[in-house]
Amino acid sequence: MKKIFLLFFLIPYCFANAQIQYGVKAGVNFESFGEIDFNNLSSESFNGNSQTGFHLGVYTTLKLSPFYLRPEFQFSYSVANYQEYGEIKINKVEVPILIGYKILKPLSVFAGPSFQYIISKKGLSLGEIEKKYTVGLQIGTNLELGRFGIGVRFERGFTDNEITILGDNNIDVTGRVDARPKQWVITLSYNLNRNKGKKS
Repeated sequence: MKKIFLLFFLIPYCFANAQIQYGVKAGVNFESFGEIDFNNLSSESFNGNSQTGFHLGVYTTLKLSPFYLRPEFQFSYSVANYQEYGEIKINKVEVPILIGYKILKPLSVFAGPSFQYIISKKGLSLGEIEKKYTVGLQIGTNLELGRFGIGVRFERGFTDNEITILGDNNIDVTGRVDARPKQWVITLSYNLNRNKGKKS
């Protein structure tokens, strides 16, 4: 993960002829994680209902028209509700590395991997998480309106990842939750600088 963070800051220097922008971003996540499987109910599983979370971060855009590269760094809070069983809340750091293509001057589509590190988890009686470092795929579209941008994307986790659910004694494992992200994300971004570099 440290290497990924370093890559985020080094990428701009590798594209000297590109138009470089950087800015801030924030928005909402509609997360719905995976199923809960209980050991004593092996034939039955329970899906979580989507709840609203949020994210805050920064980004850099390297434009080589009509393509662009957009590495991002953000904090994300996600929550899913499992009705009578309660909620699961996850805090994580994400580093999406997105490749985009401009369809029209203000409109583009993009896709790319998202590298994630889970900071903490709360809810139910959660035990250990299988993996803290995970990888997912993001795909979406972005509309630029001056210095502002509005984006919609879908994210799905690739890395198999589970969180154990503990019993009343906080020792025995009574079930597992599929912790791979599956969410819709709406983002508002603001470009902090004008284009720099040679126009392509």
